[in-house]
Amino acid sequence: MTAINTVFLISFIAFLYFIGRGTLKFLTNKDTKHSFKYGLLSLLVSLVFMVIGIIFDPAIKSASESNNYNSVNSDSTTSKEATDSMSQSHSSKSSSSEKYDFSRVRLGMTKSQDIAIMGKPTEQDTTYLMYGSDDLDFQDDKLFDGSPRNIKEAATKKEKNEAKESSRKRANESELKSFAKVFGQKDVETLQKYVGSAYSSIETSQGMAYGWKTDYGMLYRLDDSSTGITHVYKDGLGNSGTQLYVGQTIKQKQRRNYYYYN
Repeated sequence: MTAINTVFLISFIAFLYFIGRGTLKFLTNKDTKHSFKYGLLSLLVSLVFMVIGIIFDPAIKSASESNNYNSVNSDSTTSKEATDSMSQSHSSKSSSSEKYDFSRVRLGMTKSQDIAIMGKPTEQDTTYLMYGSDDLDFQDDKLFDGSPRNIKEAATKKEKNEAKESSRKRANESELKSFAKVFGQKDVETLQKYVGSAYSSIETSQGMAYGWKTDYGMLYRLDDSSTGITHVYKDGLGNSGTQLYVGQTIKQKQRRNYYYYN
């Protein structure tokens, strides 16, 4: 609220007060001369400020609208400049992609191979090559990632495949350990019985060795005759393989005892 509006409001309230006071005295047959005089004076002052308010308010409103217009124009100009800047940046990146053809670049290539295909980079370091706004990333001098679309898609696909393969290997490793335990706890009598069908066998300097081909890999069992201990490995015997199980050699299948009562 402006100062003019405030003065007008105060004078108008005074006008109402004195008019009301004069009316009350008139109804009660008391002296109303002074009350009506102050009431009319307040009305006159109110009208004066009302006229002043009408005259100046459009000017104030016009100035406010002018400020708002200037503010909007300023914001619009700033927004346009930002849009133009982004457009120029995008145009620069697009022109970089159009200038360099990465279609012949493949993951696993060395930096020298990539330079032979792409030409001299705009910037380079031990771990990257820059061509305009695009980068090629290297690890141990092998391309493993980059910003060009075909390189990024290939790197993402490779990462997913490696994660899937790693998960499969962990599952196979767990299953193979279970099979190794079963293989190591088989009695020698059963193994000998199924040699040639389920198992293979060979005599070594340490004792009898057996092989078992499973769906998760090849297992090798060595029954050490000097210690009476059974070892089960994957991928080979002894140091050439990885031990998955060790335990006491079971020579015969446990017999069931049958009891007859008369």
